[in-house]
Amino acid sequence: MPNPFVSKYNITPYDPKMKPEPILWAVEDIWQLGKINAMGGFEKSGKTRLMNWILTGTFGGSVLGGYALPRKTLYLCGEERPADVNQRITTYAKLQDVDLEKINITFMDAAGMRLDLPKERKGLFDTIVEGDYHFLIIDPLRRVHGADEDKSKDMSKVYNDFRHWSNKFNLTMVILHHTPKIGIDTDMTRIASWFRGSTDLPAILDTAQYVSRGKFSTDSKDRYDIKLYRQGRFPPMEPLMIVDGGDEKGFDLV
Repeated sequence: MPNPFVSKYNITPYDPKMKPEPILWAVEDIWQLGKINAMGGFEKSGKTRLMNWILTGTFGGSVLGGYALPRKTLYLCGEERPADVNQRITTYAKLQDVDLEKINITFMDAAGMRLDLPKERKGLFDTIVEGDYHFLIIDPLRRVHGADEDKSKDMSKVYNDFRHWSNKFNLTMVILHHTPKIGIDTDMTRIASWFRGSTDLPAILDTAQYVSRGKFSTDSKDRYDIKLYRQGRFPPMEPLMIVDGGDEKGFDLV
C-alpha cells in the first residue's frame, strides 16, 4: 500500500548524475520563472505602476532592455479596482507596441481576501489550477490576508503554501509589499530592510526589487526618477536607473 506521506512530499534519492533545473527568467534579470518574486517600496513610490509596465511588456517579449516570457496571469487587485488596472495595462501596451490580443490577464477583486485562512488559500489555488494560470500577481500582499505580519508563526503558513505552489507547480509569483520606516542606520543591502513585517518573507524570496524614488545625480549630471535595486539567489546586480515619464510616456532605462 503506497505511503500517503511519501506520495504527498515525494522522495528523491541521491544521484551523482542528477542535473539541477536551469534558472529561467520570466523577465530578464528581474523576475524568475517558477519562483517567488517581490517588489518593495514606500507608498506612492510608483512600484505598482512599474510592475504594471513590466507585466505588460512580458506579452510583447521584451521590457526594460531585456527579454520576457508571457504567461497566462491571474492578478489579485487588493487596492485598485480591476477596471483601473485594466485601463493602465491597455495604455502601457500601446506605449510598448504590445498587441492587445496577446494580453492574457484575468483580474480578481481581492480586497479583503483572507489568505491566512486555509480555506481561502485552497480556494485561490483551485482557481489557479482550474484557470490554468502560470503567473500570479498579488498587489499588494497586505490587502489579501488578515494575519499579523510581524509574526513569522502566522505568516509562515501563507508563505509555505506559496513555496509549495512554486516548487511543485512551477507557479511564478510577483508580490508587491510596502517598505517599513527606514532610519539613517538601516542597512539597505539587506532584503529584509525592503519589506515590512517579519523576515520570513525576505527569506523565502528568490528575487527582490526595491523601488527607490528620487532624483539621482551622476557625474554626467543626468537625473533619474527611479533606482531599482535587485537582489536574490544570484550574484549581486547593479541597480537599474529608470526614467518615469508618467502614464503618458511610461518607463524607460537611462
